[in-house]
Amino acid sequence: MAKTNYSVGLLTSDESWRMIRTARAEPAGRLEETLASSSARARDFQMALEQAQQQFVAAAQVGYESRPLNLFYGLSQAGRAIAAASPRLGGRTQNRWQGSGHGLHFDPDISAHGLIGSRIRVDNGNADLFSRLSIAIGSPTDVRSATFGELIEQIPDYAMEFPDPSAIGRPIHDTRVYAAPAAFPVELEVQLPGLPMEGPMDEAVVRALADRYPALRPLRVSTSEPGTARRSHNRGRCLFVIDGIDQLQLSRSGPYVPLGTQTYRRHSVLLPELGESPRELRPLASWWMVLFALSMLARYSPHHWTRTMSITHSRIASRVEFILDSALHAVPELVHEELASIAAVDQEPS
Repeated sequence: MAKTNYSVGLLTSDESWRMIRTARAEPAGRLEETLASSSARARDFQMALEQAQQQFVAAAQVGYESRPLNLFYGLSQAGRAIAAASPRLGGRTQNRWQGSGHGLHFDPDISAHGLIGSRIRVDNGNADLFSRLSIAIGSPTDVRSATFGELIEQIPDYAMEFPDPSAIGRPIHDTRVYAAPAAFPVELEVQLPGLPMEGPMDEAVVRALADRYPALRPLRVSTSEPGTARRSHNRGRCLFVIDGIDQLQLSRSGPYVPLGTQTYRRHSVLLPELGESPRELRPLASWWMVLFALSMLARYSPHHWTRTMSITHSRIASRVEFILDSALHAVPELVHEELASIAAVDQEPS
């Protein structure tokens, strides 16, 4: 049952897989061109997506104890298909489209820092599957590492289900200009994570919080007097200044949003930078790292995994259950979004 305006528009896994199967049967645009250029790419695309769907169907039928294994390997196969279909890889580019190895590392012995504080590390290689996926979807490969806790905070479904007003680096929703600007500058209202709910706001503090979000960096903080940021009339929100149309883009639903806003399950969202990268991960890459860590923990450290998933012994058990439930629906929808992006005629090789 939908609880929010956000959840009303989400697709079920069945709906997403039907759309993916339609894209397989009726590829369009750059997707069709890329697959037609190589029979090997077309074969990998079709079989990898078939395997991905079967893994996700299997994941829905098993308990939490084994589900991470099906989910990650299903996503891994979907990543192979995306790499095979992307014009950013192979062909005229210098980037190979076939990947080998995970390209990620996670120590399943979480006794030192717990799951939330344990780190997932990125190889930054040039042949592994994570780097192939990242290049294919335009996600950074220079993250180096991030904690599991930092990664799950980037997933909008999780951040909305488990709100933490004091946390920074969370997705930001509802940052839009509702009418086409007739003149500039215009102001943009933002509910910035980490912002004090009341009282005066130092401009430098607001700037530091905003600079975690690549889409907010080019925007000026609106000030009421030198050094003091202006609050919106809505509690807990501040204002930024948009100087021109070049700082905006049209969202899929129509309103203007800041340039660099990402789409997550058909909703516009601002995502923060992660690790050592000055850019934000694409949502599918965040899910990839999260599911990789959970699959490594479940596979190689059954003792820690059992303890983590015990409702009576683990304070994060319900949260991990939520992640595993959400992945069943969120990941297929994101896979379809990336395939639709590839099909768009304006995607060029990089």
